[in-house]
Amino acid sequence: MIDLAAVRTLDAVREHGSVVAAAAALGYTPSAVSQQIKRLERHTGVQLLERVGRGVALTELGRRLADDGNRVLGDLEAIEAQLAAAHGSAPLHGQVRIAAFSTGVRGLVAPALATLRHTDPGLDVRVVESDPHEALDLVAGGQVDTALVHNWGDLPLPIPAHVEDVQLGIDTADVLVPRDHPLAARSVITAADLDGLVWTCAPVGSVCHGWLVHLHDAHGLRPDVRYWAMEFSSQIGLVEHGNAVALVPRLGRESLPSGVIAVPVDDPVTRRILQVWRRTMAPSPAIRRVHDVLTSAMDAVAVAHPR
Repeated sequence: MIDLAAVRTLDAVREHGSVVAAAAALGYTPSAVSQQIKRLERHTGVQLLERVGRGVALTELGRRLADDGNRVLGDLEAIEAQLAAAHGSAPLHGQVRIAAFSTGVRGLVAPALATLRHTDPGLDVRVVESDPHEALDLVAGGQVDTALVHNWGDLPLPIPAHVEDVQLGIDTADVLVPRDHPLAARSVITAADLDGLVWTCAPVGSVCHGWLVHLHDAHGLRPDVRYWAMEFSSQIGLVEHGNAVALVPRLGRESLPSGVIAVPVDDPVTRRILQVWRRTMAPSPAIRRVHDVLTSAMDAVAVAHPR
């Protein structure tokens, strides 16, 4: 019988373009990936990979095996989820693999894990931090079972047809200013307040920079960014010492120093927080349970930041 785990590995090679990249995505060594492919070739009696430049590509028969194998894997996954759902009220057991963006790990996954540890000790939850596009690929390819992703404004987030998404809630970004800044006493920041501010922000091309530009674009302005910092903690430090202001989301935001004030924007930048999973996993009680505790964690964020 064909080793379906090896078929998943073959598909990972197709997706990532090399044995090394597939191994990194799957958490294997390159040697282990090569051995799995060789065993598949010996079992099927056909060549599955061919050299293309510095990488490899699947042969026509390799692509056919990957496509058909993925369909079988999807069917098996759906059967397992349905059987688990039919098991009713039995305690949940097994492993659930979650991918999530950094502030999602801090603000949602961490408290959700604490809840599950007490209510469902039989669940073995594993977490990997990854950006939304990478997390979608991990779910689509079967490397994780579910993921938290976000979608800011109108920025596109292409979700594959076999992946289902459910909105957990809306996150909002506030402007962080030093306590002695003229805007610190304001109830909201308006378009008229944006001109003349000095900003700290993540580099050009990042989602964070896109939010800031979008906020200014709506009013025909360009942000004056003088301090570039990828981490929100670094941006908060720059704000605390009076160097700049920053646009920082509420979800996963650390406790602010006494010298930093968060002021809402009257036309705020928001992002949709989504949980995604493969449609074949939808009946899984474990996925539903994880969804429930993540939803509760998202509700707690809204209560903690009512503005």
